Order: sequence, then C-alpha cells, then structure tokens
Amino acid sequence: MNPNVSIEKITLINFRNHKNTHISDLKTFIVLTGENGSGKTNLLEAISLFAPGRGLKNTQLNEMPFLKNSEGYFEIKLEIKYDTGHIILHRRFSNEDKRKNFITLDEEKINNSELLNYINILWVTPIMEKIMLQSNSEKRSFFDRLNFNVNNNHLKNLSKLQRLLKERLSLLKKINYESDWMHILEHKIAEISFVIINDRMNFMKILNHQLSEIKKPFTSCLIELVHELDSLGEFLDDKEKFVSKYSSALEAKRALDTELNKTTHTINKVNISIWNNNQRDIEAKNCSTGEQKSILLSIIISVAYLIKNKNLGRSPILLLDEAMAHLDDMHKEYLFKELSKLESQVLFSGVSRDLFTNITDQTVFFEMKNII
Repeated sequence: MNPNVSIEKITLINFRNHKNTHISDLKTFIVLTGENGSGKTNLLEAISLFAPGRGLKNTQLNEMPFLKNSEGYFEIKLEIKYDTGHIILHRRFSNEDKRKNFITLDEEKINNSELLNYINILWVTPIMEKIMLQSNSEKRSFFDRLNFNVNNNHLKNLSKLQRLLKERLSLLKKINYESDWMHILEHKIAEISFVIINDRMNFMKILNHQLSEIKKPFTSCLIELVHELDSLGEFLDDKEKFVSKYSSALEAKRALDTELNKTTHTINKVNISIWNNNQRDIEAKNCSTGEQKSILLSIIISVAYLIKNKNLGRSPILLLDEAMAHLDDMHKEYLFKELSKLESQVLFSGVSRDLFTNITDQTVFFEMKNII
C-alpha cells in the first residue's frame, strides 16, 4: 500500500531545537524515536503548521524559532507527492520582519484556509487524550477543527462569525451607535449562526455513523452536541424564523452585552457529551485511561475516513505523538490495519523502537537527537 498523498522530504531551519534538519526517503509509516526532548514532537509540530491554526502545541509562532537564533526566524519546507504530481509547501516566519511571515505553494503565496485544498493533517497528542475531561468550550474547539477538515467552509464561517461578534461589541461601546447598522450586524450574526449550527449537527451525524463502523478491540462512542440556542426549538429547522428569533434575542441582550463586554447569547455555548456506546451507558469521562485513548483514536480514524471520502480518495496525513504508549498488541494491530486501509502516510513518535515491533515493512525509522 502506498499513500495517495505523502511527504517526500522535510526541511527545518531554525525551528525549535532543529537548527538545520533534513529528512527524506520517507515511506508510508515514519517512526521518530529518541529520548524526551530530542525533537520528535517538534518535528511533528512543524508539519502541523501546514494545517489552519496554531499547530499541535497551540502556541504562538514567535515562540518557535531556534533559541540561539537572535533574529527569531524559522523556515519549514515540505515536498509533497500526489498520484498526479508534486508540490512544495514553504512556511517562513520572522519576528524582525513581518514581510517574511507567509506560506507559499510552489513559491506562490496562499493563506491558511487554502491549505485545506491541498493537504489535510490530523494529529493525536498526549494532551488530547484528556478531551473527555475538558470543558465544553475545549470540546467544541476540538470538534470544530475536525469539522473544517471535512467541510472547508466551516472554518471560513467560524472566522466570519468572530469578526461580526467583535464588530457588534465595538459598536455597542459607542454611546450613540447607528441603530440601523446594529440591526444589520445582528441579522448577519443570526444568518451565519444558523449555517454553523447546521454544519455542526450534520458533522456530528456523519461522524457518529462512521464511528458505528469501528470494530473491537477499539472502543466506539456516540457524541451528542446541544447548543444553548436549541432553546429556540422548532426554529432551528427554519432559517427565516431562526434569524428573526435570534436577531430579536441579540437585540434584547444589548444592554447586558455592553456591560459585560461579551456576547452572552451565542452558538459557541454548547454542551457536548461523549458516550462510550450507542446505549449511552457510561460517559467517556468516566471510562478508564485506556478506553479514553481508544475512543480518541476511534474519533480520529473516523474523521480520516470522512476526509478521504470527501476528497474523492485523497487521504489525510496523520501525526501520532506518543500514541502507541499503553496500547496492547491487539490495539496496535487493529490501529495499523486501519491506517493501512486509509492509505494515509503516518508519522509516529515514540521513545523506543520496541513499541513498533509489529509494524509493516513499509516503515522507516529515524532516531532524533537533541541538538541544543
């Protein structure tokens, strides 16, 4: 099995503890081994920066340059192969010169959201294994990120909503704001909110269906998402009525929102429950650590299939940081089997090669060494 999209070469210059790193001759499965602090996760983070957002560590770009590089500058380059050709993605960043902060595809500048037209990258990190225990806000962000990999417009709509909400709050601060413009803003907020709610619900529907295909020994799950605005009841099925109802609700909250300097009635207020099966017997937050890791991997595998189906067979690239730890042989064997079926290129990290003894011959190992 060969992935239908794969990274052929990785170049890191002045990134984290990688002063000048070049990795090539990559196969379907790439395993990065080495002691803690050797740069395994840093390399995965560099790749994750070619997905919209702030990467798998969720940190600011100005924290990423090589510590001994006084200019605060880094470069990341990925040479990517498709069935039909090659592209080069290049990311540059400089604290000193903002004109050097951009992403290019074959030397043509593109923006973050455009990356999804060429490559999808999913990841699993140790901190994500706690998603079942995190707040509803953190869960919402987690599933929104997965959603916009399946529906590119979801990212654009979320960004648009944030701009509109910010503009409304800025307008509310003015003593004599334009009432007509406020009505227009609130109408736009209601319209885009209707779209986002329905996109979220549709995503949960297809994700839950895909999760139902997960086989043992992995643990499947059922995800339920309820918006605060579900209180609008039947209006969620009628855009015109929803927009009218929600616009009126925003108008009624103007005084309170001005006082608190935030939008108190928003679609970002949600309640998300993750159950360990369709019978809703146990919430995932009450499952064992092993079951929670199994559920997380099941979610990522399921989303990877949704991405592949949506992209007419183009698989996502997966980054699995320390994901093999605490998995028994049965879980490892099932995971490798599913990853092979996905036809995804996968980069793993682990302290020891012993964690990957039953992996296929489509694997290349790289030992990372701390170079600081």
